[in-house]
Amino acid sequence: MRLGVAVDLGSAAATRPQVDRAAKLLETARASGLSSAWVGESYHARPEVFHLPAALIVLGHLAGRTDLPLGTAVLLARAYEPRRLAYEAALLDQLCGGRLTLGLALGNADLAGRVGGGTGDRRPAEWFADLVVSLRETWSSAGVAPPPARPGGPPMLLGGRTRAGAVRAATIGDGYYAATNYGDGLLAARAADYWDARAGEPGEVAVTRLCLVAEDAGEARESAARYFAPVTDYYTSRRAWFGQDGPEQPRFPLVGSPADVVAALRRYASSGVTSVQLRVAPYGTPPEVARRTLELVGTAVLPELDKT
Repeated sequence: MRLGVAVDLGSAAATRPQVDRAAKLLETARASGLSSAWVGESYHARPEVFHLPAALIVLGHLAGRTDLPLGTAVLLARAYEPRRLAYEAALLDQLCGGRLTLGLALGNADLAGRVGGGTGDRRPAEWFADLVVSLRETWSSAGVAPPPARPGGPPMLLGGRTRAGAVRAATIGDGYYAATNYGDGLLAARAADYWDARAGEPGEVAVTRLCLVAEDAGEARESAARYFAPVTDYYTSRRAWFGQDGPEQPRFPLVGSPADVVAALRRYASSGVTSVQLRVAPYGTPPEVARRTLELVGTAVLPELDKT
């Protein structure tokens, strides 16, 4: 299993200081053995604790400040005109030297009216599938200049909460991406759907998870209750922390001692998850707390995972 770091950036504070702190966090992540860095996006009408809009712009800035592979987790397709997205993703792949993975999800319907994207009169699922196919065909045919750094363009991990979304990821994508607010039962169900549709072929199931590690498990849980509240409140106020049968209460499998986190990651691996992006610094989390989590992941979690 591969571990990356998910960078929290929001519109509730000035952007540049957040990005500067994130760049320092990525230095710690790399030194601790994490293998990638991921940025999400949202298009809010008022300040929120996460995310910023235009994830490709943010990653373009970070590309010159880290040599970690970069990913979008996830980019919201309805906010983009497909041809322009092909150009911008290809350019970012050039800027980061072929280190980009493009996580994509459809996004809410209101994006069309607010930021100019959208599916027109077409069925959203059909439009999204055609977008993915069009991106790959455009990159493979050298239909944009500059082209992506890699022939065929960056790999694409596709999100979606339904079984149809996981099957779509298995059939036209390079992997499936599950969000922070997908509970473990929902994650396991979608991972099973994905691997069933892959029919024995290799693939990837990635997920973002809130993570806080301390030597003492009780201390970790107390800190997480304090520092993760802005994120969980955002989701629960919208009834958007999902289990298999609808909204559920948030749970934090990756909060606790190193042994607790190792056990949880092994459970994820057994359910078909291949990579986890650790969300260690939500809005308001002291930098030293996030840094300590990453250091413990490097010294006490990854070595145990490597034994399995």
